[in-house]
Amino acid sequence: MNHVLERLTDARAALGEDLLILAHHYQRDEVVDQADYVGDSLELARKAADSKASHIVFCGVNFMAETAAVLAGPGQSVYLPRQDAGCYLSDQAESTSVRSAWEALGQAMDVEREILPVAYVNTSAEVKEFVGRHGGLCCTSSSAADILRFALDERPRALFLPDQHLGQNTARALDMGEEEIALWDPRYPAADLEQFKKARLILWRGSCNVHVRFLPQDVHRVRREHPDVRVLVHPECRPEVARLADEVGSTSLLVRRVQEAPEGSTLAIGTEQRLVNRLSQTHPTKNVFSLSDPAPFCATMSLTKLPDLERTVSALAHGEEIAPVFVRLKTAGSARRAVQRLLDFTA
Repeated sequence: MNHVLERLTDARAALGEDLLILAHHYQRDEVVDQADYVGDSLELARKAADSKASHIVFCGVNFMAETAAVLAGPGQSVYLPRQDAGCYLSDQAESTSVRSAWEALGQAMDVEREILPVAYVNTSAEVKEFVGRHGGLCCTSSSAADILRFALDERPRALFLPDQHLGQNTARALDMGEEEIALWDPRYPAADLEQFKKARLILWRGSCNVHVRFLPQDVHRVRREHPDVRVLVHPECRPEVARLADEVGSTSLLVRRVQEAPEGSTLAIGTEQRLVNRLSQTHPTKNVFSLSDPAPFCATMSLTKLPDLERTVSALAHGEEIAPVFVRLKTAGSARRAVQRLLDFTA
């Protein structure tokens, strides 16, 4: 491993300011340690958009690297060290299924005038393109409430995809009633569209296979075992878990809450275990642990290892490109509009 690190160090020195390495919070420690910036999807999207580097190496999963590629300027290229690093949640909203749903809903209403599509950033470039083409925009977990409020001011209904739990938790934060929400299941397209004509919020059936692992009994257990515990969970968690938590927030907010907590605090965190472990290690005077036992981790975020990063960067230093991320020009245009509206909205 020392030789791998030496080669990576040499390659980075050769590339200088032409190289930017980004890593998501859920990456392995060995990768996070080598990143120029570590953050959640919005933070890293901003870093990619603001960067002047010719080569942006994104240590994360495919939708994140695609987003960076969509925002990349002339002369910039994005690389994903493990191109098999997909996203379970993103894959549940395929662009063909989204288009089919839009057409089906169009049989019951004037979708272009009545529905504003909102795509969580955890979606493919093709889905972002669809949203941008139909006047919609992207959101993150931290901006979902503000953007959904905006969407419902713009049009009578919003189509929110692909995470139903984030949608439900956001609707609760907006004081929306259950009667105002309808669930679209792409596996079984609805024959009766009346429920969607009555709804203000149409949720796509999809969820994160990590955050869905946290259950109400986990909250009850940690409260029994740690009477002074503060439970913090990500909004991709089930609504019944979010209702029991002390606070629900984005990855960055969870990090900030741990940083701000007084020494001696006990915090149970409902998110990916690598981040929780890192928070525990960097805050030894606080009792930080996963809400679930065993703690869930993201298998695809685990794929990228230090040798993958080194191989990608060393190739660039030798004038070669491996693991480039391509987004078709036609797709990138509308996708960029959807993402840029998010960046403008949260500026």
